[in-house]
Amino acid sequence: MTARVVGLRCFPVKSAGGQSLPALEVEVAGVVGDRAWAVHDAADKLASGKHTRRFRRMDPVFTLVASRRGDETVLVLPDGTELVAGDAATDESLSRHFGEPVSLQREGAIPHQDAAPISLVGTATLAELGRHEGDGSPVDPRHVRANLVVETEQPYAEESWVGGEVTIGGVRLRITEPTERCRMVGIAQVDLPARPGMLRAVADHHDLVAGVYAEVVTPGRVALGDEVVRA
Repeated sequence: MTARVVGLRCFPVKSAGGQSLPALEVEVAGVVGDRAWAVHDAADKLASGKHTRRFRRMDPVFTLVASRRGDETVLVLPDGTELVAGDAATDESLSRHFGEPVSLQREGAIPHQDAAPISLVGTATLAELGRHEGDGSPVDPRHVRANLVVETEQPYAEESWVGGEVTIGGVRLRITEPTERCRMVGIAQVDLPARPGMLRAVADHHDLVAGVYAEVVTPGRVALGDEVVRA
């Protein structure tokens, strides 16, 4: 079976819900607009699903959905209120939603991405994870927050690409490493139900990794249906 792209997603605000798209423009730094913004607390930690030196668990971020509309990034609150990134009133509205002072800040010198510009996962990997957790249904790719979902026959097939390069549409990627997972994989987000056993399933059955990270060798455009060609 020829591996082809079956899902493309951009997450304009880190840890918030994102948008499914028919095509993505990819630069060396990653998908255009992806993780371009993040919610910061008063101590300048980024809203996330985990506690680290840089991140802080802030569950209200999972109730937000972000999308790019032209040159604007728009956040939608649970009540349908739309907030435009960069507007003066946005931080005030977000602070009320979070119940504490927060601000929506554009990415600076330190990337908002965890480890690499691009994340990719295979459909067989999602199906395999689902067999080990919950009702056995394939894991929704939004749980792993991958930019690219590729149709595959074998679970974890994408890991065999690590160390090599692939061309997808007009983009060439260097697959760098498997993606280590955190509790984000099981968290409910807007219309995405929680899968509370997901992190344990990934840990027990595949050493806490699922999917791969990639660096951009050649920028360009990738679209649904594009073939994955290994170098």
